[in-house]
Amino acid sequence: MRKISIIIPCYNVASYVDRCIRSITVQSMGMEHLEIICIDDASTDDTWEHLKKWEQAFPENVLLIRQDVNRRQGAARNLGLQYASADWIAFVDADDWLEPDCFEQMYAPVGSYACDVVVCGIAADNSESMVYLKEEEKSCGNDRYILSDTPESKKKMLISKGLNVFAWAKIIRKRLLLEHQLFFPEGLVYEDNYWHPLLHIYADYIYVIGKKLYHYFMRASSTVHTVNTDHHLDRITIQMMKWEDYGRRGLLQEYHGELIFDFLWHAVAFMKTLVFRYAQPSFSHYQLQLEVICERIPDYTMDAFATVFSNFSDIDRVCFESLHHSLDQAGFQAFVKQVRQIV
Repeated sequence: MRKISIIIPCYNVASYVDRCIRSITVQSMGMEHLEIICIDDASTDDTWEHLKKWEQAFPENVLLIRQDVNRRQGAARNLGLQYASADWIAFVDADDWLEPDCFEQMYAPVGSYACDVVVCGIAADNSESMVYLKEEEKSCGNDRYILSDTPESKKKMLISKGLNVFAWAKIIRKRLLLEHQLFFPEGLVYEDNYWHPLLHIYADYIYVIGKKLYHYFMRASSTVHTVNTDHHLDRITIQMMKWEDYGRRGLLQEYHGELIFDFLWHAVAFMKTLVFRYAQPSFSHYQLQLEVICERIPDYTMDAFATVFSNFSDIDRVCFESLHHSLDQAGFQAFVKQVRQIV
């Protein structure tokens, strides 16, 4: 019986996927405990040929799925979850890679603690080589066991983003994902934005490994780093989708303030994307974000959260103010100039 099913969405990653899979095949836990599920999301390069070589090398451990239409990472992860045979799930991006003891370290607490999620630290990496961290470089705090089984403790987790905001750098009990239908939106970018608040709410038992075991590769051509208007408008689409889902799940009454904070946190992230990703930020996109906020969050609530965001960075504070007080086109241009000057 495999211990961990590793789900890897793959789209045009021929230059990187070998490094990713190689880092899994040398895990100290041993391949006999691991299952690798790769979903080729209609790649147009030779990603599939690279994946086939790994399937041939590890036929008992590697499962390949090929999609005819590109449906984005969310759909690929959902599909991989359907095929996963292990009790624990790890999502890994195809251009990222792992320290050799990543899964051994993350699985170890499962034998001693009741765990729904085990999360590790992240090493941001822009190198195309695979250089492991020295032991002293891995440290990012102490290991912690977090009991989050009451509404109050879950509210703290939502505010602190204690599980981080990504699908990766963690292992998750498969039963938790299936019982609460923690699936990703399909056909959209920023699918993690939809998913991570729900994980914070439904996970009761969390173990945090105080070591950087997951390498996040920051490549300019990745989906979230490209200048694509449709991609970044997906942030707003997901904001609306998850607000409706919170209502269906009956979460808005108990976690109203915390979910508003999450909503505004992502709205501020959207504004930073507009300012720094585009030479000429779109005033109409700003207006769209403002409209979505006005439909869901009353003025008096925005007033209350102004104090919260005043304690954040200067950029976050100024971006929040642009959403708190509607700007005309001239005001928007002045806002863009102000934020860029802060940097």
